[in-house]
Amino acid sequence: MLASSVQSPGVQTGHHTTCLLLSNASTLNMLKSVHSLSTTLGLHPVTWLDWVYGNTTVFRFPGTEGHVALTIDDGLCRNGASSSMIAEVRQLLKEHGAKATFFLCSDYVNGFEDDAKELLADGHEFANHCPSDGVDYYNMLPEQFETELLKTSQKIQEVSGEVPRWFRAPQGKYSGTMHGAVSKHGMHHALGDCYCDDWAVEDADWVARTMLAQVRSGSVLIAHMPERGFREHIFQALKLILEGLRQRGLAVVTLSALEAQQAIPVPRAVAKPPPERGYAVISHHNFGMVDGVVFNTRDEATHHWHRLSMFSAHMLVGPDGKEIKYYGKRSGRDDEMLRWWEDHAGS
Repeated sequence: MLASSVQSPGVQTGHHTTCLLLSNASTLNMLKSVHSLSTTLGLHPVTWLDWVYGNTTVFRFPGTEGHVALTIDDGLCRNGASSSMIAEVRQLLKEHGAKATFFLCSDYVNGFEDDAKELLADGHEFANHCPSDGVDYYNMLPEQFETELLKTSQKIQEVSGEVPRWFRAPQGKYSGTMHGAVSKHGMHHALGDCYCDDWAVEDADWVARTMLAQVRSGSVLIAHMPERGFREHIFQALKLILEGLRQRGLAVVTLSALEAQQAIPVPRAVAKPPPERGYAVISHHNFGMVDGVVFNTRDEATHHWHRLSMFSAHMLVGPDGKEIKYYGKRSGRDDEMLRWWEDHAGS
């Protein structure tokens, strides 16, 4: 008889699949099989979300040679001081000359402010991961989500004196509502292209092998914070990953440092560009949001056009406000897309 129905959170893999499972062992085998097959086929398990989220989310930094970014979610410690491995992680990173971006949950920083300041002194970076990873932020009302978002930003400001630049949605579930608040407060949504459910698969060797099989210059690695008795295997996985990256000659840096290294800047939407910047690529995403990016020339806009998601509708609009070309199914939101051009690219 089947023992239970278990939903794998999937997190940034996007494998939100509910399966009838015989045991925890079969769950882990399923996760391993999914990631191993994806890696063998060259399908980075996170980046399929690029087709859904389009230019709202950073997954990697192309054109960056010899560098990768290490990101660590769910910091700093949720289970009390006796469970903390902050000092061990800090020392491990120091031994390998590595810098990391810690995506903090503000509920897990309380009581660890001094540890946080020591990490910052070492050159690491803090980013926003909401107050807790156990809450459904995806379905919150706009004002509710903004309140929760700012709780973590304020905590980061308290310990660092700086406003965070990066946000990562818990479980990788990112809505138009969330994007609006994140952009309003000057942050960019970042996932990554190296991920393997390290939090669930308690096999450090396998985690390290899988992550290293996915990595390339410009990659963003997603790991989770280890604690004693909770995800503790990730510490050994991080050690093996860092050793593997060093053997390949890849420098491990923060997200912001990797962004600064890139040869091809990630396009950013502009609030109100000067009149001559009139070419816009405007997208209607599957989750209902309309956004766009403005460019100086048609060549720049066309170059960006070829990088877009195949699962969203896109419109290229010229300086005269007229549609040049369109991709995807007509959604009935053409007027809204043209209004975006008027607000952001019109003279």
